Amino acid sequence: MNFDAYREDHSTNPWENPDRGGKHLQSINIAPLKGVLESDPVRSKILRLLIDDGGWVTTADLLKVGRQVRSIMGAVTVGTILNGLNELVASRLILSRTSMNSGIDWAEWRINPDWLEPTRKLVQMLSRPRIRTSEDVIHEKVQRRLSEME
Repeated sequence: MNFDAYREDHSTNPWENPDRGGKHLQSINIAPLKGVLESDPVRSKILRLLIDDGGWVTTADLLKVGRQVRSIMGAVTVGTILNGLNELVASRLILSRTSMNSGIDWAEWRINPDWLEPTRKLVQMLSRPRIRTSEDVIHEKVQRRLSEME
């Protein structure tokens, strides 16, 4: 079915990005990744490797990084982690492909190029030292005094 006649010569759809050749950029919310990066060191290391590299990364490389944190870990765990991250942000943030050239059916993974920079910015934001507010200082003093009273 061709719906061109219904467009009434509207050459550009407001939801299409002309720089992307007519493809529209799906918006995703990467904010849930913040919790993952802060709470799970394995997921954090794997995601950081994907962000740092920016290109295709093999499952073996992701396994090496993951095993630095959790020694008993396999390829299925890597796939589960990456698919879980996609479900978390309800998108194809992490792309995969398999290479049959090597004779081994190992997957390669990468951050979707459209979302690489926003994801890098999120990681950089989390890597910055946290600024202590006056409320933090007061809270620490109160906690210290309460512990001294016990």
